[in-house]
Order: sequence, then structure tokens, then C-alpha cells
Amino acid sequence: MGKPYRECPHCGAHLDAGEICDCRKPKREPRPAAEAPRRMRLVAICREVDPETGKVAVYQVCEEMNDGTVSFLQNWARNNPGFRYFTLASARWERFGEVIASILKRRTVTAADVDRIGGIVEL
Repeated sequence: MGKPYRECPHCGAHLDAGEICDCRKPKREPRPAAEAPRRMRLVAICREVDPETGKVAVYQVCEEMNDGTVSFLQNWARNNPGFRYFTLASARWERFGEVIASILKRRTVTAADVDRIGGIVEL
């Protein structure tokens, strides 16, 4: 009766039928320890229309986003029709801020315009 295994001719390891010995597989470098995922930061963007001149300004609100900030900005926009606030991930604003600002600076910005930008929500 034959052996239920075969031996690797290079290192002598016992192998199952069809198994490739580890000594013949390319060695992989160990992966570095996974970095902790970065926590996503949200930023608030203000679209302000000057009531006298009609000029539109778009800028990042320098506030840390939390529940209180969101409530304040929603109330402020509700009571001041010249102000609209939007929120998006800080990485998206850093990468596409100029394009997003140019869209928000248009004379009229509809909900459909905001939807087409993607990744941005009006407060």
C-alpha cells in the first residue's frame, strides 16, 4: 500500500495530493499594522446673499460641527432668508471646494442643483 502523502523534493515536507509546498510559493512581506480609520469630519458651508447688492458669498463656517451647531445654523437660516447652510465631509470640501463654491454662487440654487453636486446636504 502506498503512502497517503507525497514528499516535497526540495524540503521534504509531507504534502496532500495536488498541494503545492510552501517552500515554492513566493514569500510575501508582512503587511504593516492597519492604521486606525480616520474619523470623518463634517464642515458647514454658508451661502450668503447680500440683501442690498445681491452679491453671493460662499464660505466655510469655522465651527466644530455638533448637534448644537446644526440646530443653530438651521434656526439662523430659517429666520434670515439670505443665509443657506450646507454640510459635507471636510475631505470633499478640500478636494472640490472651488467647484462646489462656484455652483453655490449662482444667482439661484435649487434643490436639484444641490442634488447634482452630490455628497452635500442643505441644513
